[in-house]
Amino acid sequence: MKLTKSRQAATIFYIFFSIVFVALGFWQINRGNEKTEIIEAFELQQQEQAIEFSSNSEKWERVYISGKLDDERIIYLDNVIHKGILGFKVLAPVFIEDNKIILVDFGWIKQPQSRDQVSFVSISENKNISVSGVLETPEMGLILSEDIFTNTWPKISQSKSITALESLFDEEIIKFILLSDYRADTGFIYLKPVVANMPPVKHYGYAGQWFVMFIALSIMYLYFLRKSSNE
Repeated sequence: MKLTKSRQAATIFYIFFSIVFVALGFWQINRGNEKTEIIEAFELQQQEQAIEFSSNSEKWERVYISGKLDDERIIYLDNVIHKGILGFKVLAPVFIEDNKIILVDFGWIKQPQSRDQVSFVSISENKNISVSGVLETPEMGLILSEDIFTNTWPKISQSKSITALESLFDEEIIKFILLSDYRADTGFIYLKPVVANMPPVKHYGYAGQWFVMFIALSIMYLYFLRKSSNE
């Protein structure tokens, strides 16, 4: 009787965790497939010619804008690492229509040795500019400081979230950041947007781990059944 109860408990344990491991494995595969489709769609869209920005524009769409650059309210996005070097992404507002502004990410610059040395950088000699690039909607992300922004302009920001950044402006903010294409006139370094926070291969790797755990559990269960049958 005791042995039968042990086998029943082991069987219930095996069935439950087998379902969990296999389900998690297939879930990771599906996530990997979804990320693959997103990346492929993004890459395909980047081959298209930029179209004029409108209220119908969507995330990751290639667009262009024309407007007036406000380089007196520059925002430096903090803690952006490029090739092992700490730096800033340079954001600045551009007025496009009806006193609305869109924040443009002009690229990456190396961070000075001291934050006291942070100053305004030259983005363009001409205030009336045209910019093409990709629309993105960044999330709040990890905040490393209690204060999201420094007190004076140019601001150093711990977040690229529109929800956070719009608090710096009285004007209406378009709910996108325009990641500018490479511009030789700025000298800033272009960083390719991160479309997926985790690449598909990692999801497939995690799926493999769940299936390996299922196989290991199955071997242990069969070993237990064989051993208990001999007793």
